[in-house]
Amino acid sequence: MIRHCIAVAMAVAGFAVFGGAASAHAQTDDERFVDAITKLGITAGPDTDIPALGQNVCSTLTDELAKNVNPVPVVRGVVASLQNSNLTREQAVGFMRTSVAVYCPQYARFTGR
Repeated sequence: MIRHCIAVAMAVAGFAVFGGAASAHAQTDDERFVDAITKLGITAGPDTDIPALGQNVCSTLTDELAKNVNPVPVVRGVVASLQNSNLTREQAVGFMRTSVAVYCPQYARFTGR
């Protein structure tokens, strides 16, 4: 009987530890976005809200695609706008694709791989 109680107690304790570890810290979309942007080598000032910039990419895509059924000039415009913010072309494309992947995946078919 005592062995059975100990086994049950250990099983419950193990579930609490492992179950809690899985849910201890799931990354938010904003954290995933910042991590991905950092990996692209894109840096910003300490007061820059990087997630807001990524969400702005999605807002721009939404607004512009509503006006223009051809996504090519819309996507080119977003990339050009990002390049005007002192990003290289590669960084601008990466920023746009990461924004889409995290915040508005419905536009992934327009942004390439």
